[in-house]
Amino acid sequence: MDVRDYRRALGAFPTGVTIIATYDADGAPWGLTANSFTSVSLQPPVISVCVAKSGRVFPALSQCDHFAVNILSADQKDLAMHFASDVENRFTDTEWTAGTATPLIPGASAQLECTVHSRVDADDHEILLGRVVNYTHVPIPPLVYCRGAFFSAPQPEASP
Repeated sequence: MDVRDYRRALGAFPTGVTIIATYDADGAPWGLTANSFTSVSLQPPVISVCVAKSGRVFPALSQCDHFAVNILSADQKDLAMHFASDVENRFTDTEWTAGTATPLIPGASAQLECTVHSRVDADDHEILLGRVVNYTHVPIPPLVYCRGAFFSAPQPEASP
C-alpha cells in the first residue's frame, strides 16, 4: 500500500479540529492538535480520540485520569498549527484557563471535560475513550480540515 496515497484518500473526509489537553504528573499542561475525534455515545456521554504513541504528549495522556477536548473555532487556525508543531510543550506562551480538572482553550467553539472511560490499543495509536463530565459551547463556526487545508464551517440556522 502506498501510505502517502492512502493518507490523501483519508484526507478527503472533512473533520473538525480539536486540541486534546491534560496535565502531566507534575501538574504541567500538555496538548496536541487532533482531528480523530468523534462522539461514541449519548447515554452515557462518551467520546473518543486517537492519539499517536510516538507523540511527545502521549506519555501525559497515557497516564492521565482526565482530559479535555477543545473544539476549535474558525479563527483558531494558528493555535491548531502551533499545537501540531514540534514545540516541546505547546502550552508555553499560550493562553489557557484551568477547567475542573483539565486545561481549556479560550475562544473554542466547544469544550468537553472528560474522565478516562477506557483505553484501546490500536497499534501505533491509542484510542482514548472519555466520559464527558462537563461541557460548554458557543454558537460560533468551528474550524474544519480537509485535504490539507483549514476552513470555516458555515453556521447552520437553529432548528425549531
